Amino acid sequence: MKRPIAFVLAAVLCLGAAAQSVSRIRDVDIRVELQQDGSAWFTQVWDIEVNSSGTEWYMPVTNLGEMTVSQLEVSENGQPYQSLGNNWDVDQSRSWKTGKCGIVPKRNGVELCWGLGEVGRHVWTARFLVTGLVQAYDDADAFNFMFVNRGLSPAPEHVRVTITPAFDCPEWTYDNTRVWGFGFDGDINVVDGKVVEESLESLSSSNSVIGLVKFEKGIFQPAVEAGGPFQDMLDRALEGSSYGEEDGKGFLYLLGLLFAALAGGGFYATVASARGYKWRKCLFGKKKIDGWYRSAPLEGNLMAAQYLLAKGKRFSMDAPAQNIIGALFLRWIMDGHLQVQQDPQSAKRVNLLFRSESVSADDVEQDLYQWARSAAGSNLLLEKNEFEKWSTKNASKMSAWPSRATARGKSWFRQKGYFVRDEECNAEGAQEACHLIEFKNFLKDFTLSDQRGAADVQLWKDYLVYAQLFGIADKVASQFKKLYPAEFAELAQTTGMDAATLNSTILWTNTMATNSFSKAMIKTGSVSGTGGRTSFGGGGGFSGGGFGGGAR
Repeated sequence: MKRPIAFVLAAVLCLGAAAQSVSRIRDVDIRVELQQDGSAWFTQVWDIEVNSSGTEWYMPVTNLGEMTVSQLEVSENGQPYQSLGNNWDVDQSRSWKTGKCGIVPKRNGVELCWGLGEVGRHVWTARFLVTGLVQAYDDADAFNFMFVNRGLSPAPEHVRVTITPAFDCPEWTYDNTRVWGFGFDGDINVVDGKVVEESLESLSSSNSVIGLVKFEKGIFQPAVEAGGPFQDMLDRALEGSSYGEEDGKGFLYLLGLLFAALAGGGFYATVASARGYKWRKCLFGKKKIDGWYRSAPLEGNLMAAQYLLAKGKRFSMDAPAQNIIGALFLRWIMDGHLQVQQDPQSAKRVNLLFRSESVSADDVEQDLYQWARSAAGSNLLLEKNEFEKWSTKNASKMSAWPSRATARGKSWFRQKGYFVRDEECNAEGAQEACHLIEFKNFLKDFTLSDQRGAADVQLWKDYLVYAQLFGIADKVASQFKKLYPAEFAELAQTTGMDAATLNSTILWTNTMATNSFSKAMIKTGSVSGTGGRTSFGGGGGFSGGGFGGGAR
């Protein structure tokens, strides 16, 4: 047994030594500018630490079919590299390749190459043209493209892909654009007329970044005809993915993930989460947040709060999307934009009378309010099942709305200057982020606080709205009513209700939000392409990409 053990140890040490000689990829930022004919200019920014003894950086782009890749340009610090076109010589020395770039044609694609240059940090900008990316199907125009290869060495620590139109066209929304992501743990969404796909964790060698995007007919005039129904392309990509869990395949996939997690560190995740190490350090500055904060955080911005809850968890799933819908309805009630009326047919249900035409300058919040107002009809009274019916009829809008809210919350952090880089807070931003979790801790532990005191009415309105966002509004209201019955009654009166009706309103806004969002998701199906988390599995039939790449 000694010899095999010694062999394994030697192999591990060799691998460790090899890892020290390999480049580090801090970040890959890819921008894809789509033309009306379906071609696209790719601009890739590689932030890399070069420590290898190789001579060049190379990226295989294969599985091209009717597509072509050409016109490679590379620059660094504003200085362009000499382009050799298709005459790149792989066998030349490191010094010869320094400051040069070129393409190596292959049987099923190309390799994009440029010189490594000196040891140290490099930020390369590579630009090239891909023709035939968006192709015409019978009922849609679409592509399924691998932007970052599996087996890239080393695996990137962060990847973001931003896809934009480079011509005048209707704004991309979930009404005309659907998206799916495969190969890694991250998100893909349609945000402000762009498709944005981004990793949430560092990638491994088994990860890739694949984006599948479907466009409504009429936006593009593709030069390449793929033919056949889009659904055939989608079905192939969805095989083995976590999309479409209702057909049973997703269950088997998740079961496999659970087994893998238990075998490869899931026990640690469970223990760490149970001990309070639940949060992403890059956003909060620490993984365990156990303090208290007694005021509404983040300047009262619910979308910023939703962003932190959705993106800040290390192990658990995203924050329930319906919570922010219910929280906004409750805030509109507290602010007097909606008047509560007891439903004459049920003591557990209320109706909402719209008293304002507008509630916010923010278009994401305003859209939700206007949709509900439209559902209420000509009498402006939102009654039983009216918003649920509207959401079912307008499922694509409703199912996509929470992702829009999360993206808007992320923009708030960026505008405040709280990011060191994308989704990494500076010290001030991390402190503000922690206040949200500390505020949640305070509300959950309210009965334990010997310093709680009776709050003023406005502060209690904030408490209940945020509690709705956290999914604990009914519990917080019950505690408040029990400890401070007079103040709870006063709060209810300021909104035109009695204490019992306020309780019913809290429960009903949560139920209404849950039912409306759930019906929209059921109508669209979990494979609707309305954004959200990506799938590690699936992505079959992709174009571009391939396996490998890096320094050689």
